[in-house]
Amino acid sequence: MKSEQKVRVGFVGAGWAERVQIPMFRQSGLTVQAICSANPANARRAAQQLGIPEVYATWQELVTAETVDLVSIVTPPHLHREIAVAALQAGKHVLCEKPTALNVAEAEEMLAAAQAAPNQLAIIDHELRFHPQLVHLQQLVKGGYTGALLRVDVVVHSSSRLNPALPWDWRTDAERGGGMLGAMGSHMLDLCRWIAGKIDSLTATLQIGHYYRNDRESGNRRQVTADDHAHLLLRFTNGAQGSIVVSGLTPGPNQTEITMLGTRGALWLDSNDRLWGVQGDDLIKGNWQPIETGYPAELPATVPADQPFHVGTYYLGRVLAESLPQGETILSEAASFYDGLAVQRALDAARRSQREQQWIVV
Repeated sequence: MKSEQKVRVGFVGAGWAERVQIPMFRQSGLTVQAICSANPANARRAAQQLGIPEVYATWQELVTAETVDLVSIVTPPHLHREIAVAALQAGKHVLCEKPTALNVAEAEEMLAAAQAAPNQLAIIDHELRFHPQLVHLQQLVKGGYTGALLRVDVVVHSSSRLNPALPWDWRTDAERGGGMLGAMGSHMLDLCRWIAGKIDSLTATLQIGHYYRNDRESGNRRQVTADDHAHLLLRFTNGAQGSIVVSGLTPGPNQTEITMLGTRGALWLDSNDRLWGVQGDDLIKGNWQPIETGYPAELPATVPADQPFHVGTYYLGRVLAESLPQGETILSEAASFYDGLAVQRALDAARRSQREQQWIVV
């Protein structure tokens, strides 16, 4: 790419792309160039409503289009491997939605394809790494604010799977990569690795809240095979321990909280994305103090500050818009396909732990 050229993005999938990526990427300086979907009508509708110049009938056409520089894969997980490998072989940069793939074998194939294309960007869409508050949290931990980490605790509560009237679709189908473990657990596992370090072992409990739902297309009653709630206990190689709870079965508003406890202090990102810290004697007293970071003052008014994935996507887009035209294809702050494989190993270990009811080495 020429340094003055804007990055042209083609989207495979019209769901998350339409709701989040396209509006946020446009604001961040990327060019929304093309779209395709398994349902061509959805792609045509999105293109008309959002002013997308090119619509393709198949993903194979999109990933080989000369007008596309970066392919954003926003499909169910069972399609990630095939599309990512083909896009890299076609000379495209790749941003792949999480979880990386269906299993470790597929993630390993994706990493091999990325390693065979060293001049192309290949990252997983763990956009929360780019949220300013999480960047501050990570920098404080790495800078020694907490001292040696003792505990990492993450809680994600939502009511997304609570309604029994929700249809059966890929989100409820384990064979296509559905479930809260992959949808939200992958993000939280990546954050834990990014902030706290390598995960040594884990144990997990997965739960289904509603065992049968009506198929979105046929209306037939079908069995749910993907989890609605996941609870993981973690051991890190540095000696820290932790927990991750991701639930779609909690009544009320969505809430996410992250707490880091160390030998010198603790950090807490509350459900309103406010960052708090405590050190020394105040740690025993629980006398939390706000840590002023300037957020969200620097955020454009058109980016919803109360939607962390919108915020992360906007800042990820800015990095892509600035880096790719300069030929930078290794972004240290992004989740590489290697990171994606590491998270996939943890996901596979969690599912094995559920089956065998024991701790699994990651």
